Amino acid sequence: MKHKIFHITMLLWSICFISYSQSSVGVKTDLNFSTFIISRSANIKCSMKAGGSLGFFYKHNYKWSENVATQIDMMFRYRTTKLENHNTGETGTFNYFGIDLPVYFIQQGELDNGSFFAGAGPFASFGLSNRYNSTHRRVDLYKNDQTDDNTIMKRWDFGVGIIIGYEMISGLQFNFSYQMGFRNLMSNGFENINMNSQLVGFGVGYRF
Repeated sequence: MKHKIFHITMLLWSICFISYSQSSVGVKTDLNFSTFIISRSANIKCSMKAGGSLGFFYKHNYKWSENVATQIDMMFRYRTTKLENHNTGETGTFNYFGIDLPVYFIQQGELDNGSFFAGAGPFASFGLSNRYNSTHRRVDLYKNDQTDDNTIMKRWDFGVGIIIGYEMISGLQFNFSYQMGFRNLMSNGFENINMNSQLVGFGVGYRF
């Protein structure tokens, strides 16, 4: 009997949730610039280089307030970052490819013939490949990855992001986004170097 009551309650909640919300999906792409914030003691400098992202989003608008929405993105990202090691004089490039899952809590409102939106929220990312290339060496930073802590750099990252944009009445969007990672991505004997991800994106999208 308790199980039946639970199932009926969950069904009613689902019906209410659907009836008081409107959902849409879309595709998006962006030009991104990424770097790392590194502890000064490492005597290493990172600077932004250009990459690109492609993915889609799911947007949930609530009927009880036209100005509130939740948006979930799934982005396949390619990032490049330049590194200068002042201890050795070596210069190289990080080449990263992975998946980002940001969740934005959106405030939106009408503006001219479209709508302005701004949001913030957490993100999680998982690296599929990450290589460091210089004139002296090429290193797979995810080699020997039986666990996340056995790689030179950690695959998983999490942090917070923001998005600001404008959507035309046709569904075409233009947006600016920023992400900062909270996790120290260095591992396997490099824990004394604190390295956090940072990304800026300029994108376009289309909501169906």
